[in-house]
Amino acid sequence: MICLVLTIFANLFPAACAGVHERTFLAVKPDGVQRRLVGEIVRRFERKGFKLVAMKLVQASEELVREHYAELRERPFYGRLVKYMGSGPVVAMVWQGLDVVRTSRALIGATDPADALPGTVRGDFCIEVGK
Repeated sequence: MICLVLTIFANLFPAACAGVHERTFLAVKPDGVQRRLVGEIVRRFERKGFKLVAMKLVQASEELVREHYAELRERPFYGRLVKYMGSGPVVAMVWQGLDVVRTSRALIGATDPADALPGTVRGDFCIEVGK
């Protein structure tokens, strides 16, 4: 739901320049908010030239988390993920820019911190998978 609301909000504002068509959703999870990593993550995306078009600090309800991660429902970690994502505030963002989807995946890094390269968000800050 928060993704939908932020996406609708972001779409109210036209692209700032020609050729900018992609938007992507990014969430800083509860431990990232608690560890005060939001500013550094925003800085990394801004340095790449991306535009932050929507941002909101939310305490995600269980219903919202279950809806957002519905495609993972059958995975063994799903229950822990739902509990974790509701354990504290999340910073939800929509970023805009040329090739922002592909580039954001590279900036964030591999899901497993052991595989995430230094210089990526997960490589520099992840403690364990999902945190």
